[in-house]
Amino acid sequence: MGSLLQKVQKKMTITAHRKVRTALEGEYASVFKGRSMDFDDLRPYVPNDDIKDVDWKATARSGQILIKRYVAVRKYNILLVVDTGRSMAATAPSGELKRDIALIAAGVIASVAQKHGDPVGMVAGDSRQVDFMPLKETRPHVERMLQYIDSHTTLDAAPSSLTSLLEYVKKTVKKRMMLIMISDNLQFAEAQEQLLRRLGAQHELMFMAVDDLNPDDPVWQDYEVFDVESPGIIPKFLRSNAELDQSYRSYVQSAWKKTSQLLDHLQITSVRITSEDEVITQIIRMLERQKHAKR
Repeated sequence: MGSLLQKVQKKMTITAHRKVRTALEGEYASVFKGRSMDFDDLRPYVPNDDIKDVDWKATARSGQILIKRYVAVRKYNILLVVDTGRSMAATAPSGELKRDIALIAAGVIASVAQKHGDPVGMVAGDSRQVDFMPLKETRPHVERMLQYIDSHTTLDAAPSSLTSLLEYVKKTVKKRMMLIMISDNLQFAEAQEQLLRRLGAQHELMFMAVDDLNPDDPVWQDYEVFDVESPGIIPKFLRSNAELDQSYRSYVQSAWKKTSQLLDHLQITSVRITSEDEVITQIIRMLERQKHAKR
């Protein structure tokens, strides 16, 4: 099997111009006063300062005790929460598999994190099984996460269960994280809303929703459309009904509007993705919104 990480990085190179790559890579920058290797400036000594921080040469020149201050670049603990259930093996509006869009999204985020030296881990699974891949900073670790998404998101997988994923995170993840969820939920049940509310109090949350294709879209009229959840073939006479088509479009827009309002209320930044080509621009949009959000 070829490297999925190489596929992701090739996609990043093809899709993103230099300006876009810089914008994407710069979203993690966060500078604070603290201890690190990068000198910032000097300040007068105050009681309880560490003697190791005294700049003796500057102290001798100025006649007062001066302390070195440093710039500390904060590392983010990034946890991908990825739905690998059966519904993510369905097809997106672009005709691509939702699994492949999710894989690109997870790969882009993990690649940027790895380049910045930020540890990244993953919670992934379905209603039958949830697995945890611990935080690491290496390229092989990113590849293993992508291979997991690719091999587990199949039509033979158990039904999707965002509840199972969120319950797992609630029970097992105690350290503060940046949680980035990748799923296809258009609506949240009350139990899921409560889990999101609780996790939002402890972590920083973002949500990426991968859209389903519209089976009534004329683009698919010459194809058989298979419902992965039922499962079964959707009859063509239903898919050619203009009234049903309009009803479906209205439902999706209404459901996403409601979901988006809920996520905004919970202070969870969210985006919708319909194709692989949208992934990078939507991630940039999501990170920009997260950076400027009021917390």
